Amino acid sequence: MVISYFWGKKIKSDNPWDATTLEWATPTPPGHGNFTFEPSIYRGPYEYSRPDHDADFFPQWEEPKRDAPAEEAEAKPEKETTGV
Repeated sequence: MVISYFWGKKIKSDNPWDATTLEWATPTPPGHGNFTFEPSIYRGPYEYSRPDHDADFFPQWEEPKRDAPAEEAEAKPEKETTGV
């Protein structure tokens, strides 16, 4: 234990296990209010190996990539023109 404390590998991340749940979004040690940003949840806590993400690790708080903005993705109705 003493050897690990002085010469062991130092952890550089607040989430060394690449956990996807929200508690790993807090800094270590957590300050007042816990989060350094306003958390938003985009998926369930245990979603691994998603086809829309390259890595196995995809945290709840990361927004998914979108191909097109939501307002452009919806089909807009075309206006009818009349020759009056």
